[in-house]
Amino acid sequence: MSAPLYVSFLWHMHQPYYKNTETDKFILPWVRLHGVKDYYDMVSILDRYPSVKQNFNLVPSLLLQIEEYLAGTTDIFMDMTLKPAGELNEDERVFVLFNFFMANWNTMVYPYPRYAYLLKKRGENSHPDVVKKSHKTFTTAEIRDLQVWFNLAWIDPDFFQIYPDLMKLREKGENFTEEEKELVIKRHIDILGLILPKWKEAASAGRIEVSTTPFYHPILPLVYNTDYARRCMPGIELDFNFFHPEDAKEQVRRGLAYFAEKFGKRPDGMWPSEGSVSPEIIEIMAAEGVKWSATDEEILWESLKAGKGEALPGALYTPYTVNTGAGPVDMVFRNHSLSDLIGFTYQGWQPAEAAAHFVNELYNIKNSGGEKKAVSIILDGENAWECYANDGKDFLNELYSRLDSNSDFKCVTIGEMMKAFPEKPELKPLYTGSWINHDFYIWIGHEQDKKAWKLLAEARDYLVKWEAANPGEPERAKRAWEAVYIAEGSDWNWWYGDDHSSKNDTEFDNLYRQHLMNVYTITGGEAPIKFFEPIAVVEAGFDKEPSRLIAPVIDGEDTDFYEWKGAGVHELTKEGGAMHRAEKDVDTLYYGFSRDDLYIRLDAKGGFSKTLQDADVEVWFLEESKKEMLKFTGGGGVEASGMEKTGACCAAGKIFEAKIPFADVGRVMTGKSIRFRVVLKKGGKEAQEIPEKGFIHIKEPGKGFELYNWKV
Repeated sequence: MSAPLYVSFLWHMHQPYYKNTETDKFILPWVRLHGVKDYYDMVSILDRYPSVKQNFNLVPSLLLQIEEYLAGTTDIFMDMTLKPAGELNEDERVFVLFNFFMANWNTMVYPYPRYAYLLKKRGENSHPDVVKKSHKTFTTAEIRDLQVWFNLAWIDPDFFQIYPDLMKLREKGENFTEEEKELVIKRHIDILGLILPKWKEAASAGRIEVSTTPFYHPILPLVYNTDYARRCMPGIELDFNFFHPEDAKEQVRRGLAYFAEKFGKRPDGMWPSEGSVSPEIIEIMAAEGVKWSATDEEILWESLKAGKGEALPGALYTPYTVNTGAGPVDMVFRNHSLSDLIGFTYQGWQPAEAAAHFVNELYNIKNSGGEKKAVSIILDGENAWECYANDGKDFLNELYSRLDSNSDFKCVTIGEMMKAFPEKPELKPLYTGSWINHDFYIWIGHEQDKKAWKLLAEARDYLVKWEAANPGEPERAKRAWEAVYIAEGSDWNWWYGDDHSSKNDTEFDNLYRQHLMNVYTITGGEAPIKFFEPIAVVEAGFDKEPSRLIAPVIDGEDTDFYEWKGAGVHELTKEGGAMHRAEKDVDTLYYGFSRDDLYIRLDAKGGFSKTLQDADVEVWFLEESKKEMLKFTGGGGVEASGMEKTGACCAAGKIFEAKIPFADVGRVMTGKSIRFRVVLKKGGKEAQEIPEKGFIHIKEPGKGFELYNWKV
């Protein structure tokens, strides 16, 4: 009988530090909302599958915030929930209407009729200025229902069984009372109180292994020395140097110490923030007693290349050892493909089909040659499940049931994996980089990133000088240093530049600069004016609406600059948020119209027909319960479902272009308005939804359209 394939899942649980320490208020609610949705059930589901052992990486800044909620700290969204709906002023009503639909609409809004109705009434693409004009159309009862539904929809399905009063509220659906609203928030706090005990219980029983991360989730190689970015990004231009190995060591030490305080022992493992490694960082971990660490497979391939070793596919399926001056640290490398299947692909599949596909991929690895192999699946343990039906439970149950008691696979903790592979090849040298594209571009590659680093350096230098001049102020110095360490976290720069964007870009920018300004406030100083100036200069948004009529030739080629000039644009490179997908098949959607026809264009890196040769493009038109669809096949054909296709046509070459007559979609037009979305399918499977959330909303052009929108 052949050896089983050793399989380790590592779920990374992380949130940045959202609290302004000087006001004791959380600015954003994501610790609380993910707390009631993801942190408990990801462990409790394993109770049904005794052979499925797993790993959870818990970031100290997340644990700290859960504790602070339990101690009574609130967030602004909670305050706006608990305030009686009839007492909200105009600005507060606008805040609620603008922010309380921040959830995955397909899985968390549309399934609930009242919540979906409120979204439709507000509008799916409403700007705060629009809401300010329309909020008076909402009754007090509707605002109260929205306050309830935003908080109710985030609660994991398990808790509707554990707390029957929540089930009653969900079934009631509308016309909630103030007391019922308060009950939902009370249950949020109750659920947060269950999380740490559940993690400790499972860890004590040996069902899971728990690891940690440097305290505030910094990109350690850059905190150690920003010049290390040149190792993986030789052409980067840096006119500054942030060089503070002492901070890197402090973040590691504090993370390990905090974990030991909560779990009664120091962890064996440490996931470096964003898989960011360098030889110096691994040596710090070794010196602090860390036994194992992990990062992405691309770091392995680059390390083997640098060491002139063979980068054979099988090289991924074993742990390695990295020797340092402070001792060895064992390492595993994330299987990029398997991790991304769970993170980004399976959400559109049937659960049983997705689980069977994943297990088949594991069999392909097991049967690929060699006697004993191990594979590591490492990904975000929170954000993916918003996109799955039933919070991902159906998929996870299908997957775990196939792995449980299956002698071909052994689901293990990483510590158990290391013991199963006592002889590990040495990896030398270890490449410097992160899990994303094996570089640090996201955190230091944009001009906004560089400005953020410069402000951090300036505030830190100020604090060092102040502390030297004020040796009798240890408490104030401690608070100020805390603000510096918080600002060293990776998440602030995640949102700068054009890699990622969200509706909270402004809040992240403000909070980052607030942490730095707190350094000055705490010490009695005054922050320079530059700290008050926004770093993020682009408004968080992905759409540019059509501004003129177009009539492109449908030939699959970008033949004329003016063909699509004036079209609406939806940029998918910016769409999305806390999770990073290495590649999106389509990066830009263009849409526009003539008097008679709707036009759609898709751009893909490398050219559409080359990158997506056999892909099908489905265009869904929706109104209420009606859905009509046109499918443009890889061969250039057109298929219709529930609608006509009298003049529809398409072409795929460098770009994908399609023309759809307005007359063919008349049955799903509300007045002169159309909502549509594009679904890209490969091999019959859903590969990408455009947009990821909601719809593109346009109005059929009236007679005065071009005159009204004319621009030079």
